[in-house]
Amino acid sequence: MNTSELAKMIGALPKMSPVARARAARGLIDDAKRILSAVADEAVEEATRSLSYAKVAAELGVSEAAVNKAVSRHRKLARETQA
Repeated sequence: MNTSELAKMIGALPKMSPVARARAARGLIDDAKRILSAVADEAVEEATRSLSYAKVAAELGVSEAAVNKAVSRHRKLARETQA
């Protein structure tokens, strides 16, 4: 599932019965977390192309280690996706 598919599924939630909506929403939580985490990691990696890790960390209010971890996760996912 990608960002567009997730958005489409979220958009369909209001049209569902309450029980079906609750079931579907719970089923989307893990996908949403995974997708949004990947989007954030990609944005961090993109920011490090023009800013230092220290500057990105300061802007986000996180440590340089957290920036490094996000960049590493993004690059690993990109390699796995290309393979």
